[in-house]
Amino acid sequence: MAYAYPTFETIRKRMEQDIVNSTGVNLPDQSVLRTIARADSKEIYYLWAFLQYLILQASPATATDVYLEEWASLKGITRKSAALATGSVSFSGTTNATIPAGTVLQRSDGFIYTTNILSNVGNSVPITATVSGTSGNASAGSMLSLISPIAGVNASVTLTNSIENGTPLETDDQLRVRVIDAFKVRSVGGSSQDHVDWALAVPGVTAAWVNPVPVMPGQVVLYVMMDRTNQYQGFPQGSDGSSTLDTRWQTATGDQLSVANALQSQKPVSELLLVCSPIKVSTDITLSGLKSASASIQSAIKTSLTTLFENQGSPLGSVISQASIIAAISSVTGSTDFTLTAPSGNVTTTLGQLPVIGNITYN
Repeated sequence: MAYAYPTFETIRKRMEQDIVNSTGVNLPDQSVLRTIARADSKEIYYLWAFLQYLILQASPATATDVYLEEWASLKGITRKSAALATGSVSFSGTTNATIPAGTVLQRSDGFIYTTNILSNVGNSVPITATVSGTSGNASAGSMLSLISPIAGVNASVTLTNSIENGTPLETDDQLRVRVIDAFKVRSVGGSSQDHVDWALAVPGVTAAWVNPVPVMPGQVVLYVMMDRTNQYQGFPQGSDGSSTLDTRWQTATGDQLSVANALQSQKPVSELLLVCSPIKVSTDITLSGLKSASASIQSAIKTSLTTLFENQGSPLGSVISQASIIAAISSVTGSTDFTLTAPSGNVTTTLGQLPVIGNITYN
């Protein structure tokens, strides 16, 4: 049971009573001794509060801010920094009209992006948000406008692909999970948990798994997932393979290459590390009895099912029971009177596959 430190009023009353007990004289309201007792009580209360704060910082389970980062550093872990959202646009206008590098674009809500390179009308131009975090992410179809006009270039451009990968600074709660996991598992210089911890430290990676049975000696197959809220449902965009420096296997590309390169210096020297994307296996849901359910209820059902699949799904093999699917739907207020028509049984996936929610049909 945590020790409850005294309140200011408790300390003040104790001090005043100690003075009365020592002198045998009751203290008038305007007594100098009563004033001194109040002043001293306040300072003592501050000391108690500071001690309570120090107690929190004495364990990685409760530490915060820089103290949590100090605990993390003992395990070679650093807080994930915020990342800038990136994407690309294609300007319309006069053929071969030039768009300078650093051209400023503005979203309808005032958010700013800049072009990365010198380009021309009709070419795909990479752009980057000017402020890190998720606020820079934008869906396909969003409109951007030039801050300053450019001769021969139309002022507005519509995103044909989403702008993504903008991530916020890792929170204390998110960092604490990684730190506690690192302290729970004794490092053996390349265990499965080591690889998971290393992968989760890579910006953008939100989940990781290691195949417990290598196909060949010295090989490690690492499955990773990115932000589940992006347009790809978090599945890495690229091809599976090894790092740029490991020529024993096909070099990965895209997200997989970013992770492989990040882990190259941490893995054992002789290890062949292959970073892979799980194979998406969509499960369609069919419900009867909820056809008239409101849009908010249907949205809540999808969120509940998505959370269930994310929590129980694994590329190492998964079984999501029909009963848990029914329970996830029933947990949504207003959705108790229904029949689950599909799937007709448990959702089962094998090694390398990751189950996700497909279409939800209401009959």
